[in-house]
Amino acid sequence: MTPGAAGKGGRSRSKGEQPAEAGSGGERRSAKGGSKTRSNPLGRLRTGEAIYLAAAILLFVLMFFDWYGVTWKGNTEGIVTAVAGGDAWQTLEVLPPFLMLTIAVTVGAALLRVSGSDWKPAIPPAAAVCALGLLAALGILGRLVSPPDLGGEVIAYSVDLELGIFLALAAALGIAYGGWRAMADEGT
Repeated sequence: MTPGAAGKGGRSRSKGEQPAEAGSGGERRSAKGGSKTRSNPLGRLRTGEAIYLAAAILLFVLMFFDWYGVTWKGNTEGIVTAVAGGDAWQTLEVLPPFLMLTIAVTVGAALLRVSGSDWKPAIPPAAAVCALGLLAALGILGRLVSPPDLGGEVIAYSVDLELGIFLALAAALGIAYGGWRAMADEGT
């Protein structure tokens, strides 16, 4: 046995055999270079963009949860005769279309980033998302302070705030925060 014929550990090898390290390294290189892996398109989102996208989806879902509960009382004192509730679509008139506009702009801004588009709108998307998120939060807060009139004047009733409106306020604030954070990432 010649000195160059022995590999690590004193094992002899034949003329055509490669050392163990070279064979395993070559396999790794061919595995990396031989097949192209698909990248995760959501991985292109920055932290702020991911926050406002998730908050927009959550706000959309929460618009179908009950925001208000209405309790009507009959002629006898203290006896509840009917309880009803309503989501944003059923109880509000102007706010739901504005919230949908906010959601559409937010999702659109995230899709611009995910698609890798080179289009630069006049208003930076993160700034638009932040402003619309703040306005949506103010609109929801206004409906917290001043609930809609859901009953009649003849029947005694009370309007109760449900969990859905509080979660929707948190989601709108999440959109605004995500937009603000994305603005900081962009340097806007």
